[in-house]
Amino acid sequence: MAGFVLMVLYFSLTMIIPFLRFQFKTGGFVKIIEDYIPDFKLSEGTLWVEKPVEYEQGGMYIYINTSPDTSFYDADEIGDYISDYYQVILMDSQKIIVKNKGEITGRYFSDFDFTFSREELQQWVPRAYLIVIAFMILAFIFMTGLFFFGVLVVALIGMIAASCLKYRLTFGQLYQMSVYARTLPLLLKAVVSFLPFSIPMFGIINFGISVLFLVLAIQKMKESDLEKPIEIVSEQSDYFR
Repeated sequence: MAGFVLMVLYFSLTMIIPFLRFQFKTGGFVKIIEDYIPDFKLSEGTLWVEKPVEYEQGGMYIYINTSPDTSFYDADEIGDYISDYYQVILMDSQKIIVKNKGEITGRYFSDFDFTFSREELQQWVPRAYLIVIAFMILAFIFMTGLFFFGVLVVALIGMIAASCLKYRLTFGQLYQMSVYARTLPLLLKAVVSFLPFSIPMFGIINFGISVLFLVLAIQKMKESDLEKPIEIVSEQSDYFR
């Protein structure tokens, strides 16, 4: 039960709270569509966009222009013109060209046998939230399973440590202790996830802290038992009463 409560707390910190912050900050998917996506329609192999869209940041470049006098080169001819970017999306009225990780691909809209528009995109918003909820449920199940597997590994290492220290503990006791040993490292992992940078080999360090906590706990329990005074219990048989 303690492990499950811990995972609910960890999942809330790393998944639910960031999603709620995204909702309050942006106004949600509907607001994003209204503010950032111009009116568009893809029909009968032709794309129409209300106004040109151009976005550039770092190594990313997006340019969409469907006016009749705008036409991009084909995918095999445009490489030299977008060599300064590692990720590119170009669209005119007839085709889309994408560059990702050095690979350039292009498709004509006539190859897509469907119709799509901004209104239809807005209608998909409720389904998008259902997809997000389903993803979060699956993510929680996966993360919880991964957590208890990690607890199992820590408990197995604790069994070896208890054997080396010559202190007898049941596997159930070690497993329960391992859940508590993972508590602080897991919360520390949640805090680190909010940092704007990554810590090298943090996963190994985090797991090592749990093992260290468990070994120290076993050693402390052994020392406490050794410090207890030995109680001598005398029994008198009914013969002497």
